[in-house]
Formats: sequence, C-alpha cells, structure tokens
Amino acid sequence: QGMIPHHQQAVEMADLALTRAESPEVTSLAKQIKAAQDPEIETMTAWLKTWGAPLKGDSDSGMDHMGDADEAKKGPGMMSASEMTNLEKAKGAAFDTMFLEMMIQHHTGAITQAKTEQAKGKNADAKALAGGIIKAQKAEISTMQGLLDTGN
Repeated sequence: QGMIPHHQQAVEMADLALTRAESPEVTSLAKQIKAAQDPEIETMTAWLKTWGAPLKGDSDSGMDHMGDADEAKKGPGMMSASEMTNLEKAKGAAFDTMFLEMMIQHHTGAITQAKTEQAKGKNADAKALAGGIIKAQKAEISTMQGLLDTGN
C-alpha cells in the first residue's frame, strides 16, 4: 500500500524528465524508471485486489497531486507538493540536477520501504519484489550519483 503511491510519484517525476531534461542520460534513466515501476505498480495493485485489501493506506491514496505530502510525508523519500512544484518549474541542466538529487532521495526511501517488507512481510512474492526493488534502485542510485559527479 505504501509502495504504490511511492512508485506513482517516481513515475510522475520521470514523466517530467521526458519533457524537461537536457541530458540524454537523464532522459534515458527516466524511461528506465518508468519501464520498471509501471509494471510493479500493476503487480502490487493486483495483489491488493486479490487479497481484498484496500488500495490505499490508512488516510489517503497518495494519488492526488504528485506530492501532496506537505502535511505528513506518506513514506520515506516522498517529495512534498512544493518540491514537486519546483521540479515542474525547472528545465534543462537545472532540472537534471534537481531531478537526480530528488530521485536519489526518492529511491533511498523506496529501499527503506522494501527492506521493511523483507523483514516484516508475510507474502513470499511481495518479499521477492522488494528484493528486486532494492537491487534495481541501488543500481539506479549509483548511476544517478555518477551523473551528478560528472555534471549530468
């Protein structure tokens, strides 16, 4: 329930990169993020429906505006509405840097959530997906850090 809105926000951030990024590497990374996380959202949504569990957490779905988490962040690494607005307004190299820094924070939060699932989860498939998320997002963080270190 927590990872779905988290992934949705990452996909929204990646969508912004497709129209605002200057660096082809950032655009390529955004496509990679979308390609990985869209199917994971579908898988997790299907599991919740199969299990008869609500698609949202205790308070709200996180599907309103991209980062309506100003009052209370929905999970580790989630961007606030103001952070998302700043990202929406940025373009070019400034966007690239902001996107990479924010996505590193976002992925770090997803890794935290995935580790919690591995430690406390009960479903083997969900725990396996969490392991895949950890591996993929650690690799993407490494790529993003390299892009920041080389100036995108």
